[in-house]
Amino acid sequence: MTKLKEIVLPEALGEDAESSVVLWYKEIGESFEEGETLVEVQTEKVAFEVPAPFSGTLIEIKVKRGETAKTGAVIAMAEKL
Repeated sequence: MTKLKEIVLPEALGEDAESSVVLWYKEIGESFEEGETLVEVQTEKVAFEVPAPFSGTLIEIKVKRGETAKTGAVIAMAEKL
């Protein structure tokens, strides 16, 4: 049974912060370990890396490079290992 899980933009910068995706470190189909950097995002004031909340395989990228999302938005889907 597949366990699809959401990867969300963390609430590190405030409730309504909007961030732009700068770079995805993984491509669809690639596996990753918990704590490994998945994506780099940029707000008006700071750039930061978002670590993987669990180990898994990236299945879908919902917010692509150059696109923006608000805190708490689903930015990708992954199969949890």
